[in-house]
Amino acid sequence: MKRKDIILFMIVGTGVNSKSGDEGFRLLAQKLYSTITKIYPNHVVFFASDRSKETIGYIEELFENDNDEFIFEEDYHIVPIDAIDDFNTCFEVFESKIWEFDMDITKEYQIIMDYTSGTKTMSAAMACCGMFYNKDLISVGGDRTTGEVSVGTEIINYQNLYKIYDRFAVIRIRHNFNANRFMACIETLKRIVDLNIEKESFLNLCKAYYYWDNMDFENAYSFLTKVNINQRHFIEIAVKLKKNLNALGIIVNSKSENLKNCYALASLINNSKRRAAEYKYDDAIARLYRSFELIAQIKLSKYNLVSSDIDMNLLLEKNVSEDFIRYLEKMEEDGKIKIGLTADFLLLNELGDDLGKYYKEHENKIKDLTHKRNNSVLAHGLESQSQKDFENFLNVVVDLALKLDKDMNKFLNETEFSKFDLKLKYNQF
Repeated sequence: MKRKDIILFMIVGTGVNSKSGDEGFRLLAQKLYSTITKIYPNHVVFFASDRSKETIGYIEELFENDNDEFIFEEDYHIVPIDAIDDFNTCFEVFESKIWEFDMDITKEYQIIMDYTSGTKTMSAAMACCGMFYNKDLISVGGDRTTGEVSVGTEIINYQNLYKIYDRFAVIRIRHNFNANRFMACIETLKRIVDLNIEKESFLNLCKAYYYWDNMDFENAYSFLTKVNINQRHFIEIAVKLKKNLNALGIIVNSKSENLKNCYALASLINNSKRRAAEYKYDDAIARLYRSFELIAQIKLSKYNLVSSDIDMNLLLEKNVSEDFIRYLEKMEEDGKIKIGLTADFLLLNELGDDLGKYYKEHENKIKDLTHKRNNSVLAHGLESQSQKDFENFLNVVVDLALKLDKDMNKFLNETEFSKFDLKLKYNQF
């Protein structure tokens, strides 16, 4: 027979035996033969029960009648399926043959799977297997005036499954989005072709959160403004999206430096929580440490003080002790008094600020936490941080953040990333 680099999988049934003992086999053989000669595969894999194998003998006869040959093992082989009504068994048999041909390094074959014949369970299992492994699925249609496809009227229908694959893609995107794997979402979205899926808004959504996760607020805000929140895919997160958009808008556009800084701080704290949720505790604690510094810097700014260039005259005006001023003078660098995290909080304490008092009250605990952070593999050492280390540090940072601004819970809520409800039933679409 004529050959192409195609492997044709065919389920073999017994046909409908309405008149004589073998008429059902012969009628089915003619239909299978018609499909084979239309496709011209390199090889045919028949999946048959002991009883349905008889059909294949009649297919050989039809080739001989056309002065062609259909040779066992060369042109075709038979894979037995005994449990023809067991879905899992059928699926695994089909799957094993796909693996066999896909793993053949000597030849790259196109696999076409004809699920027309056989039991309903066999057909369902083959269709699912073909869809799962992205193989071409065909069914045979034609004139069904008599209830079945009449011989000689057969038409091969290739099943285009792009809508189903795109639905699977959306499910993967939702899961990856919730796991903060935004670049994986973007790559998956590029392959979607179904025009009914709001691809552009999805792309803008994922890009927005990718940039936000990297603390690039301007790009995050720019892309989030392009998301059509009212589209059906975003109904369940629409309220949270609006809060997120409001938070980013304030960070990017607000004239209040303090408000911008508080929202940025809340973003950073939430960023650390996301890293901890991924079990990246060293990374999470590094973000908490920066949050810790930022809290002190924001509070110092309310006294018109900047950590990188402390105005000593202003400290004198605020009646800071001479001993503490001498302590700070030792930190002069390039003509400027530059102080770090510990000195920031000690200075706040000198100013009588609640944050400074909190630091002094918990000084030993905080020093232990910062010591562990300094020995982290992402700081100056090679030690790994634990979940407990993270949680202890987080409690201190959140306590301080809440003391920094009475609205901090609101800021934390609005900068917490939107999450899809993964319980959504996709068979509604």
